[in-house]
Amino acid sequence: MKKISYLLLLSCIMTFFAVGCSKPTNESNSKNDEKKEIVIGVSSVSKDLGYSGKEELEKMGYKVDIKVFDDYVLPNDALVEGSIDANFYQHESYMINYNKSKKSDIVMLEPKLYNYYSGLYSVKASKIEDLPEGGYIGIAEDASNMSEQLKQFEEAGLIKLNDKPSIGEFFTPADVIENKKNYKFGQGDGNKYKNMEDYTCLIGTSNTMAEAGIDPTKNLLKKFVDPELALGISVIKENKDKQWAKDIMKAYSSEVAKSKVPKESGFEAAE
Repeated sequence: MKKISYLLLLSCIMTFFAVGCSKPTNESNSKNDEKKEIVIGVSSVSKDLGYSGKEELEKMGYKVDIKVFDDYVLPNDALVEGSIDANFYQHESYMINYNKSKKSDIVMLEPKLYNYYSGLYSVKASKIEDLPEGGYIGIAEDASNMSEQLKQFEEAGLIKLNDKPSIGEFFTPADVIENKKNYKFGQGDGNKYKNMEDYTCLIGTSNTMAEAGIDPTKNLLKKFVDPELALGISVIKENKDKQWAKDIMKAYSSEVAKSKVPKESGFEAAE
């Protein structure tokens, strides 16, 4: 009986010390809520942007992993699935369309950080007015980009289009009503950047040219910038006010980060 009482007393003493030495539950939970590892997804085109703020974010105490994807859908898929915490590769219009199609809840943090641009390029003249007559002008293969580039050729004074597309919602070469220098329209993919001598001139997109290994600052006759297509950092809506999200923005909007994005990458800091 005495032995049982002694064991019971010993058990109570051990329980007392175990409870007394344990940390308060709220403190433990608070530490678990502090995120210290961040994965940021980028496309192969925007990897320079992804790495620009990595070091600054690491100085804040985070472990940062930049994950590069080979297409434009996967960085958003990964964000929704939770395998990455943020992505940095898209403009807001693309993000909104993705949300509509996937019924997702991705938001873009403010401010938007970088613009890419389209340009009129030629190796056959240094000014638009000196472009020779005839030959091909290079345009995109897909309908929406083809339409946009035809409007840019018109803005450059090389052609004139109908007031509105004759069929559907996109302009095609059939809508060209004035072509004083008798240009032909040559559709081409990214290879046209490496074969610019085959064209009198062409429209190129700065970031895709950079990805193809072509310096978008060279042979540039005219630049087209659309501020509405500025790129920004995106997260799931429920995370937008988290401290780690604020720290991402602080790191990537810093002057140090901006200085690490080379001009030949095809991106310019948004104003």
